[in-house]
Amino acid sequence: MLPYLAASDQNLYTKSAYLYLSQMQNLENDHPDIHAHFMNGKHVVRRSDRFWAGLSTDLVIEQVLMRGVKSTGGLTRGRGMGEVQRTLWLLSIPTLAEYNHAMQQLTGTGYKTSDQHIENSKSRMERDNKDSKLLTEFLTERNPFTNDKTLRNIETGMVADSDANADKAKIVGDKIIESIAGNLVSEISFKKKDQIVTLDAKRPSGSNISQQPQVDPQLMFQ
Repeated sequence: MLPYLAASDQNLYTKSAYLYLSQMQNLENDHPDIHAHFMNGKHVVRRSDRFWAGLSTDLVIEQVLMRGVKSTGGLTRGRGMGEVQRTLWLLSIPTLAEYNHAMQQLTGTGYKTSDQHIENSKSRMERDNKDSKLLTEFLTERNPFTNDKTLRNIETGMVADSDANADKAKIVGDKIIESIAGNLVSEISFKKKDQIVTLDAKRPSGSNISQQPQVDPQLMFQ
């Protein structure tokens, strides 16, 4: 994934992922106790005992922390996003959880979910089948596995010019990763010319390359 992030102009993700991987490679030597826990399957977060309920830490942050920030009572609901407001809101979460638990005991109520995974529900399976059918129909009408050697968008029919190299993203990204190896994260910089040129990328104003998109007529009249 790292080479593709670097090649596609995802600079902040590239820096963060590169730093994270560099630290994780030395985890066994730097923090052997944490490494042992990870190797025993404790690298995921489980909020329930249901099967398939393990989540990566970034998803838990999205589902719990960010949902709380954006829902009723969150920081985006008129409280402000200053340092004081953020600190007060975060430190109050454990206390609010205790209040919530005490109120459930007092009223004799509780919040529980079914042991059935959401992906096993009838509505979710019907939606998945519908999406699979749409995807199959789309690819049947726009077969990407033809003998045509040009790089083109199978939906719009736009054909890439000779500068487009998105199909070589892995090679381009590997070169970028090699160039930043051994540098401090604060000193890492990326150059646009070293990254991939996408099919619909805008050309420089002084470029002699025609901006007229090339459309495959075989796709226009399907």
